[in-house]
Amino acid sequence: MNAHMVNDGSHEAPWQFELGAWITHKDQSMPSLVLSRFRAGNAKGNKLELYGVRSFAANDPHRDRLMVGDSLKPIDDAAKSICLAHATGLVDGSATV
Repeated sequence: MNAHMVNDGSHEAPWQFELGAWITHKDQSMPSLVLSRFRAGNAKGNKLELYGVRSFAANDPHRDRLMVGDSLKPIDDAAKSICLAHATGLVDGSATV
């Protein structure tokens, strides 16, 4: 498969997630912060959004990941409940320590 990475801002389509957005995985709680994003495509016209994220889960041996945008969603209450930044009040000011 030939992939072409594009990160030059030439795409007019809006991003699914902004830099600095709190997100989680669609299928399991994985509270993470979006640190980078890329668009990729191939000769067939298939396009992907890829996001570099850092996990803030209380127990996660793999903090940094590259994730496909289709597998992500905005952070929800289940993910916030295991998020180190939310638990300490660093994000929304509601410390539960």
